[in-house]
Amino acid sequence: MVMNLTKQAQNLINDPIAFKALATTSSEGRVDLIPVGSMNAPDSDTIVFAAIFENLKETHENLKKAMEKGELVSVLVAKPTEKGMTSGFQAKCKVINFDTSILGPFYLGMRTSAKKMGFETSEIQGAWVLEPEEVIDQPLEPRVPKTT
Repeated sequence: MVMNLTKQAQNLINDPIAFKALATTSSEGRVDLIPVGSMNAPDSDTIVFAAIFENLKETHENLKKAMEKGELVSVLVAKPTEKGMTSGFQAKCKVINFDTSILGPFYLGMRTSAKKMGFETSEIQGAWVLEPEEVIDQPLEPRVPKTT
């Protein structure tokens, strides 16, 4: 079931300064966690990022497996706040598609984003498309227990 990202979560994932990570699992159950700077949310129910095979070989295989088997992957986005704390969220996502069409909207967008990050457009093999199923707000600030 699709769970839309809030406007705040969209703004955070689209912020180039925010830290973005993707967690997948291999067929053997090993966890793979990588930073993904190209990750963004073009709308409230879609997360996309560039596939750069030199950096994503194991992750690419894990994403293909998750798409075939209907498994979820996890995205974590975090950014320091003005108070020196961290705000962020985790999204557990279904892998929807691997867009490799030169005319595909996600692929074209990823080529543009990756080029701004210093990658050659020839390094971009496609765009992974995720759909959030669960979004968990994860403000990483100290919580002071309420006293009565």
